Amino acid sequence: MLMTRHSDIISNIKLFSKVFVLAASINLCLIVTIASASDGLIISKKTGLPLPRFVSLKGNKVNLRRGPSLDYKIDWVYKRKHLPLMIVSEFGHWRKVTDFEGYSGWIYKDLLSGSRYIIVKNEETLLRNKPSFDSLGKAIMKREVIGKLIECKGLWCFIRIKNMRGYVLAEHIWGISIDQRH
Repeated sequence: MLMTRHSDIISNIKLFSKVFVLAASINLCLIVTIASASDGLIISKKTGLPLPRFVSLKGNKVNLRRGPSLDYKIDWVYKRKHLPLMIVSEFGHWRKVTDFEGYSGWIYKDLLSGSRYIIVKNEETLLRNKPSFDSLGKAIMKREVIGKLIECKGLWCFIRIKNMRGYVLAEHIWGISIDQRH
């Protein structure tokens, strides 16, 4: 019969504890490294442009497909020129995009523009004269109104809608990334 001494058991527990602490430390370092790397943008090997990034539709009728080819089924037809989309992936000449409602699919790259537009995501928001809560309003914008993005600083974005220009709260619109607000 094999008997282990009390001191051997204690020694094994101490060794196991050291190995466990070391493994936990390595895992923590990997988690921190991955988290800090995810804060930075990924650069596409295909285009050299950052992912994700915002673009807009060039035309009034654009098909959203299930995959990156004409062979894939059309899931959705966008019928709004300048609709902002976020490119999340690239495959050849195709771009995987997500819209402001969370729908995603593939669009041929020539149907997209680098021109930046936003869409109002709140039911209503105020277009203001100045980037301040005290500023007078110029217009009340309803949900899904599309405007040309000019510039964002802090809480506010300067936009153009038809012939009107003004400031809107960045949190009320979709089509900008957090790093653009500063």
